[in-house]
Formats: sequence, C-alpha cells, structure tokens
Amino acid sequence: MPAMDLEPPRRDGRRFLLRFALVILLGVLATAVYSRYAFRLMLLPENQTIVQLLDDYARVYKPVLFDQADPEVGVFGASWARDAFEPLASGRATGLDWFNHAVSGATAYEARRFVESSMDARRLRAVILNLDTFLRPDERIRLKRGFDEALLDTDPEGRPTRWLAIERAIATTLSGAAIGNSTVVLDAIRLRAAGADPASYLDSYQRFDFAGREDDIARMREAHAQAAGPAPATPLAELPLPPGARDLERVLALLCRRDIDVYAYFTPSMVLAGGPIRGLAATLHGLDLLRRRQSDCRARLHYYNFNYPNAVTLDGLGAHGRYSLYYRPDGHPRPLLGQLMVTRMFGTPFPDGTPQAVVDDFGVDLLAVPDAEATLRDQAQAMERMMATQAGAPRPAAADG
Repeated sequence: MPAMDLEPPRRDGRRFLLRFALVILLGVLATAVYSRYAFRLMLLPENQTIVQLLDDYARVYKPVLFDQADPEVGVFGASWARDAFEPLASGRATGLDWFNHAVSGATAYEARRFVESSMDARRLRAVILNLDTFLRPDERIRLKRGFDEALLDTDPEGRPTRWLAIERAIATTLSGAAIGNSTVVLDAIRLRAAGADPASYLDSYQRFDFAGREDDIARMREAHAQAAGPAPATPLAELPLPPGARDLERVLALLCRRDIDVYAYFTPSMVLAGGPIRGLAATLHGLDLLRRRQSDCRARLHYYNFNYPNAVTLDGLGAHGRYSLYYRPDGHPRPLLGQLMVTRMFGTPFPDGTPQAVVDDFGVDLLAVPDAEATLRDQAQAMERMMATQAGAPRPAAADG
C-alpha cells in the first residue's frame, strides 16, 4: 500500500494555527488600545463626575484612579456615599481636590482596605467616612464581586503588594472589567457631549417621584405632629455592637496616626423611601468609638448624624414639586444632598435656594456638643417612630448601599 502524503495537511494545520494566533494577537492589541484610550479619558478633570459616580467596575478601577488623582479629600463607604458626593461640586465648595472612592454595597472590610490602600497619597488631608457602611446592624459577606486585594497598595498585613503595577496594568487594559468599564465610561461621555440629561447616564441624578404617595405623605405628617418624648437611657453595653465596628476602629487608628482629619457621618434617610435606618445601637457605638479616639488623635475628628426628622429626611411632607431634589427613586441621596452635607461639615455657604429650614436644622458636629448622647437618643427615637409609620406601606426597591 503506497505511503500517504501527510505534508499538505501539516502545512494547512500550521497555516490555521498562525492565522488563529494572528487573530488573537490583533484582538489583544485592539482591546489594549481601546482600554488605554478610555483610561486616559478617565484621568481628565472634566470627566471625574462620570468616572467616580459610575459604579459598574468601581472595585477594580477606583484604587488605581485614586492613586493617579492624589486628592486632598477622600470619600469611603457604600453607594449612599458614592451617590451623594459629586467630586467637582464638592471641590468647588471647599477649595480642595476630592475623590469619591465609595462603591456600591461596600462591606466594612472592603471600605477599610480601600482606606488602607490610599495611605500613600501625598496630599490627603481629610477623609469622609460613611458610618452606615461600617455600622450596619447585620452581618455581611466580607467581599463582593470585583474586589481584588492584588490591586490595592498593601496586602492585609500591611506589606506593599507584590507585582502591583503589573496587576493593575492587566486589570485596566486586558481584563473583562477593562472592556466593560471602558464601554460604560465612553458611552456616558458621548451622552454628555450630546446634551443628554445627566440622569440618563448617571443613576445618582435620578429623582424620587412623589406622585401616588399622597396617603403615605398624610400618615407621615400626622406622625411628625405627635410629640416623641425623651428616649430611654439604655446602657451602651446592652446595645449590640455592629459587626463592622472593629474595621472602623482600625480605620480611625490609622487616620489618627497619619494626622488625617475624619468627617464621620450617618446618611440622612428619606422617610418616604424607608431607609437606610441604623437605629440607636449604631449611632451610640459610633459616638463611643470616635470619643475614645479623640484623646490620642493627631487629627481632628468630627461626627455628624443627619439621620433624624428634619427638612431633608422629611422631603415631600411640606410644599414640593413632583420630584425630590434630594433623593433618588430608591431613597439614595442625590448630589444636591451631598452638597448640603459638605456645607455643614466644612462650614461653607449653602447652595443658592436652600430652604431656611435646612439651614436652621441639618446636622451638627456631635463631638463638639456636651449633650451628644441625649441628642442621639432623641434623634434615633424620633426617626424610628417616623419609619414605623411606613411599616407595611409600599416602598421603592432599596438598593444595597
């Protein structure tokens, strides 16, 4: 039987492999060029609102972009903080460079690790800590999808991360996150250039709709008119310590050693949307942790609880248009509410048109008043009474912080 000529099939196989390898190489190069082009746009000052308020791949990108920005003020926490603090508006109000490092659904551990990774910033002088993130009453999973210790400046033991530059280059150039984030950011930039409403490409600017909530509003008005009375003095030791308190302690210790000012706060909850509400245990434990740090802290500590019945949290109960100025449909704060918190924290002028009721009563630095504990107890009881009025009423689907 004559021998078969195997050379043509071998040549065909080699050609196929070469063509396949070429296609793969071209795909990699195209992905790298596309991702690096988008990354350069992410570094431009005029794009920071889009870059920092979008959240699709924030756990991958924000540690990298924070180091590139080297800001003077950093915001850490979950999406209650991400939606509130628009970096450019906050920067104009305070005269400082801001970076919003908050990510959707951040756990206490993730928020702590992001703070730890940010400590090599040369100019960082103040940190905004969202206490709702650290002092949730319920136990949460430690990590969420997209969080990667290899992209942080330090490992969990505080040692510099090995191969950090390579890990970050791959994550922002060739990974699925790079492709996805580049597409989302470029699409948002395109919509902005076309004059689209910011709410169409940034969820932070969407607005709560009061239409159809007349019965809820009437119940809330009636509840608010009733006197709450003084709150009972439950001993702090009997109030459950939130699981994330230890992470908060470590963050405070680190910031105090670095002489970085701390502005810790609880989010003002929209009573018509039903949350977030942390209650007495979280607010009092937060006060205790910050007080214990005051004596040995090189930096200034501040503690603001905005979460009590006031003109902001009761938005919709007075005169109003159809849409809320301060809240998203899911009850998250909008950037205008963030501007009010920045004003109170940094002592800057309130935005034009701010109602006098907000100017008169919206947060106070509880570390600077003698009756802080009594104030927190009364605030918590009043807010819990208002929220109880909403029990059983239809509510928007709440996002996970």
